[in-house]
Amino acid sequence: MVFEELAVEVMAELPTDEARCEVLALVETVRRDPRAFPDVRDDGSVEEIREAFGPRCWVQYMPHEGAIEVREIGWAG
Repeated sequence: MVFEELAVEVMAELPTDEARCEVLALVETVRRDPRAFPDVRDDGSVEEIREAFGPRCWVQYMPHEGAIEVREIGWAG
């Protein structure tokens, strides 16, 4: 897994260990089956961008061969 700088910053600012665990659990779910979640790329974009949602968080990521690149993490908790 590769985390973009913004995603790393969000992880560092999450309010509790529980929040970090929830985000990491969603990232692990995505890592196991990255194409199970919707492709949300803009029309004409060549980058495959997908999003997955948990109870209080979401991740935006790019699947790569054998890995994912986490571009953005959101927290609504």
